[in-house]
Amino acid sequence: MSKASQKPMRSIRTLVIKVSIFIFVLAISITLALQYYFSQSTLQKSTELLYRTEANRISKYIEQQNAKAISDSLLLANFTHLTENKKITPQALQILTKLMHNNSGYHSISFGFDNGNMQQLVDLNTTYNDPASQSVASDRWLLISINGQQEQRIRTFYYFDHSFNLRKQYQEETTYDLTLQPWFQDAIMNSVKKSKPYFFPYANTFGQTYSIKVPETNIVLGINITLNTLSETLQKDQKSSKNKLNSLFHETYIVTQSGQLIASNQANKAFSNGHQLPTAPYPALIPLIQQKQQFNQLILITLNQQPYYVYITPINSINGLNKYLALVIPKQQLMAENTQQLIMILLLSLLCLLLLLPFLWLFSSSIINSLNALQQNIEKVKMRRFKQLTASTSNISEIQNLDRSLLEMSLSIETYQTEQKQLMESFIKLIAQAIDEKSPYTAGHCNRVPELGLMLAKAAQASNLAPFTDFKFENEDQQQEFNLAAWLHDLGKITTPEHIINKGTKLEANYNRIHEIRMRFEVLWRDAEITYYQQSRAHPEQNKPLKEALIKQQLQLMRDFEFIAKANIGDTFMVPQDTLRLQKIAKQTWLRYFDDRLGLSLIEELNLTGKKQKLPVTEKLLSDKSEHIIKRDNQLEFDPKFAIKMQVPEHLYNLGELYNLSISCGTLTVEDRFKINQNVASTIKILDSLHFPPELANVPRYASTHSENLKGTGYPRQLSAKDLSIPERILVIADIFEALTTTDRPYKKAKPLSVAIDILYNMALQQDVDMDIFKLFLSSGIYLQYANKFLDTKQIDTVNIEQYIDE
Repeated sequence: MSKASQKPMRSIRTLVIKVSIFIFVLAISITLALQYYFSQSTLQKSTELLYRTEANRISKYIEQQNAKAISDSLLLANFTHLTENKKITPQALQILTKLMHNNSGYHSISFGFDNGNMQQLVDLNTTYNDPASQSVASDRWLLISINGQQEQRIRTFYYFDHSFNLRKQYQEETTYDLTLQPWFQDAIMNSVKKSKPYFFPYANTFGQTYSIKVPETNIVLGINITLNTLSETLQKDQKSSKNKLNSLFHETYIVTQSGQLIASNQANKAFSNGHQLPTAPYPALIPLIQQKQQFNQLILITLNQQPYYVYITPINSINGLNKYLALVIPKQQLMAENTQQLIMILLLSLLCLLLLLPFLWLFSSSIINSLNALQQNIEKVKMRRFKQLTASTSNISEIQNLDRSLLEMSLSIETYQTEQKQLMESFIKLIAQAIDEKSPYTAGHCNRVPELGLMLAKAAQASNLAPFTDFKFENEDQQQEFNLAAWLHDLGKITTPEHIINKGTKLEANYNRIHEIRMRFEVLWRDAEITYYQQSRAHPEQNKPLKEALIKQQLQLMRDFEFIAKANIGDTFMVPQDTLRLQKIAKQTWLRYFDDRLGLSLIEELNLTGKKQKLPVTEKLLSDKSEHIIKRDNQLEFDPKFAIKMQVPEHLYNLGELYNLSISCGTLTVEDRFKINQNVASTIKILDSLHFPPELANVPRYASTHSENLKGTGYPRQLSAKDLSIPERILVIADIFEALTTTDRPYKKAKPLSVAIDILYNMALQQDVDMDIFKLFLSSGIYLQYANKFLDTKQIDTVNIEQYIDE
């Protein structure tokens, strides 16, 4: 399974608790979602109703203010003796102050004359932002009088206290022409005109004027109301209202259809410091005002990237100026109380969940305990400890049935495993037997090495000597692992050609080619006799010396052939002088009359080089011909993962006669030796391709290290002492000792027991084998036990083991 497909593991207790929490949270979430939905819907409907009520109230308030201003204008216009000599009479001042005192929304009342003069009474308690004003806290009224002609007008300021006592007055020049004001020009008799919002130069703010022409005069009466007054009224109304909706501090705006702001309950929306009406605070409101289908309903829109609820309704239109009331409140603010209720419900639910967790923990314990017992049995089955299985008891029927099925399955697995183990061991032994039977000279080797190796391994486990105190087969699997490796240690020999395994002489290939060479000596013998008879017949008087020469030549031929025949034997050790004599003998020639290209196989024909020679051909007695070289069909390379360090010869085989006879010891050439040693590399390759279970993971390793040594000159990996474990060192000795004492090798005779022990000892001194295991081999008596079972009685002689052990 790939890492990407593996899922994180969780305990069943965690799963039970998580599922319970999930169901609980899901139920709470659904409840909260429904509550939120229905409460939001109810709140929206109630808000829409309250806003409609609020809009009606504000609209009625504006209508009342508008109606009062109109009625007061009509009343004042029909009141006689308001002015005298183009000045407000004292009686009129009393009436005006009383009227303005009762109407806090009136900023000022003006009387304009057709010559541009003006009398204006200002209530200083209302907004008055003239930066040149010289009023003090005790001032209550301000009377502004403008007199003069054109650019010679003088504006006089009179400051009065609450009792209308004059505190101060001062004058200044002005160019203000009242007759140019729209409210003055539009005024008519018997009807009140309401001007559009415009800038009040004296108050430094925006306002509107209700104007009417006084009957039978050219005087125009104007009641001035600033927009700030309307805004302040909305703000006071907001603060004094006990309406639940107003407690949410919604924003109230009165705007025109083009988006100009008339009034607001927001203190920061003052109508000053400018000569043009400000625009609506939220540009997104203008399209809503222009779309009448959005009126009188609560809609959710985004203002300044935040969600807001907006309610828009038209209010009275006077003098063609359409006004609209917009009530705005943030969604979060409107839903705050509802959200708090939901949070409270959520917190209470979490508290209930926390109280529920201990009960869930206790509830899952019964399941966990049963599953833990089942898991322990599964682990025992996994480790194949079938005899340690115990039947668990659980009050959960599914777990009880699962445990019963596990016990039945383990019995079936144990039976199947035993059968498979027997089959594998039988198959491995069959392979080993087939390898042994491949050559009559190696018969029994693959059977004897495992037995000797296992005898040594058991002795090492039982030994109290320091090198073996930490060595032990922990279980049957490790012992089987070692045993199977011993059986498979020569597995690669199935790839080794039989003629290499059976090569008993140096000239042997598929047969012993000494017979060819002997035949050449026979030819030279007969050629010598023919030459003798021919010369003796031609020169009878020379018969005796010729006869002596013939005998001498034939004796030399016999000596030379005997030397070659002896050199062909593997036990003969060739010294340099022997090699020189061999080369001298090889220089002798003989005459070949027959074509050596006839009767060849296709492969032999392909291996021939050079042109066909004209017969008869003179040839050397011994030669290394080009056709003796058998080249490799493919370049041999070992997979780097095997870490094989074997030098691969250039050629596959070299059958040259001189080349083979010159072998210093044994019967194998470099090419033959590599082919023999290559069986270990083949063993590695074959076993690596097999998927051994974890308990047999070391089989490929153990089976491929029996040709290594402690000094790092072995093959195929050139491992050293630090790399070789005790099981591997045991197999090295078992393999070598079996080869030394076997009676079926074609290239040597079986060694007596004492000789084999002495050779093994010398190899231990040279670090070819482990000295500690060699001494254990002797001290445990295994050498004699093995000899009595497998060696010929003639080989078993006396061995003085003390000389090896003591040393």
